[in-house]
Amino acid sequence: MAHVAIIGGSYAGTKVAHQVLKQVPNSKVTLIDPSDVFYYNIASPRIIAKPKEAKVDQYLIPIMDKFKQYPAARFTFVQGYADSVDTAAKVVRVKDGKDVSYDYLVVASGSTTPGTVGEEAIPFKTTGADIKQKVEAAQKRVAAADSIIIVGAGPVGVESAGEIAQAYPKTKVTLISSHAQVLPNLKASAAKSAHASLANLGVEMVYSARVTDTKQEDGKFSVHLDNGKTLSATLVISAAGNIANTSFMPRDSLDQDGWIKVDRNMRVSSITDNSVYALGDATMYKQRYYLKINDQIPVVANNIKNAVTSSGQLKTYDASDKLMVFVPIGSKTGTGQIGSFVPFSFMVAFVKGKDYFMSKAATMIAA
Repeated sequence: MAHVAIIGGSYAGTKVAHQVLKQVPNSKVTLIDPSDVFYYNIASPRIIAKPKEAKVDQYLIPIMDKFKQYPAARFTFVQGYADSVDTAAKVVRVKDGKDVSYDYLVVASGSTTPGTVGEEAIPFKTTGADIKQKVEAAQKRVAAADSIIIVGAGPVGVESAGEIAQAYPKTKVTLISSHAQVLPNLKASAAKSAHASLANLGVEMVYSARVTDTKQEDGKFSVHLDNGKTLSATLVISAAGNIANTSFMPRDSLDQDGWIKVDRNMRVSSITDNSVYALGDATMYKQRYYLKINDQIPVVANNIKNAVTSSGQLKTYDASDKLMVFVPIGSKTGTGQIGSFVPFSFMVAFVKGKDYFMSKAATMIAA
């Protein structure tokens, strides 16, 4: 049997696992992840701001529950952090665990954010054995703060500002954008709509300013900006940037920023025997959105099937720049972009703002 090891138990990794198990009968899969639960981080702005509207069993889903239908001979789950990958020996070394050999490797380890790291982390993207504790600690910090500064005005920053301002109308919420608008990757009309919705919720916005330093003293944070101004708040939340979860990969497989370099078949470019694939947030593709990953999953599964069975045609991934982004701002409004079209605010509220699709989260890692 061909052994396929997959690093990463989130949406991308679990979906590839299911497709390989179903499409390649003479295969077995080992899924490696530091957590035995899938964290539905798409809803993290609401989870953190509104605990009563986010039930734990909706956003923390046991991974093994979605793989019960496969015999033990075909599916194994290994809990632990990937420490290194030896592509010559075809072995994944797991920290504090056993080595996992493979015939084919899929890397779906994702990314994290600077604000997820540290003592006062806000878990927009996180993993490990203590996700529930991290989320609950963040919920308490947000609830206790009388003033909050959010650094970064991309979708996560805007969504978080909206959720917190709606949940805690007495809390002073300030959103800092390093650009001349919020949602800098979206059209100006989408940014204008977002600004109006945030302002209606009482959010203050600071534009064209970057944080140069943040200090904490006597329970208050001082945030120094490159325009010479200093802001203070009880809590500072970083929603800016992404960090690749790829430290275990060979250095020559990564670009200068740590993202995995792949070809159009989603194979890691530096691995000449074409035995290692990567997809999702960990790759070099800049558009790290759910719908983009959705297009990569069948490419990887098909090409592994092609490699194992020596039949069929290779599939390619079309990394188009076309956007499909919905950004709820609280539960009643929002904005976004579908191609060149900016959807009506009520449409975003209806499609995503209602519950961030939490009611469907468990299906995202099902077969």
